[in-house]
Amino acid sequence: MSSETDVSVRGVVWAGGIIMFLAAAHLLITGVISAQHLPDWFSGALWLGADGLDSLRDPAPAAGAFWMVWGSFAVPLGLVGALVLRFGRLGQVPPPYIAIGVAVWGLVAAVVLEPTPFVLVVIPAGMLLAAQRGRRAATA
Repeated sequence: MSSETDVSVRGVVWAGGIIMFLAAAHLLITGVISAQHLPDWFSGALWLGADGLDSLRDPAPAAGAFWMVWGSFAVPLGLVGALVLRFGRLGQVPPPYIAIGVAVWGLVAAVVLEPTPFVLVVIPAGMLLAAQRGRRAATA
């Protein structure tokens, strides 16, 4: 394995770790902020009641807290980070659409919701694109 390939793989491992860290930090911080609503989540208070779809149009605070914590994209983002980390540990670079998708998602979310740390996902996305470029250069 060339030193360029080693650098690419290290970048992938780091990118996966950063993505997982961002997801875990999101869950932890929003979970602490929303802890007062936790009992409602397990009492059935979030289920559609007599109001039906009106409760989706104008959610109760407990429902909003649920979507901010457990129902957010933090869990799938953490899984993407774990997948990226696994790619790196296997000496592989994930396809560029993963980096591009994460970057676009983070940038759109950052534009819509400011101030927000969504923009931080651009860092590991850039690392993945750099690893992809390094991998191409090493195989050329």
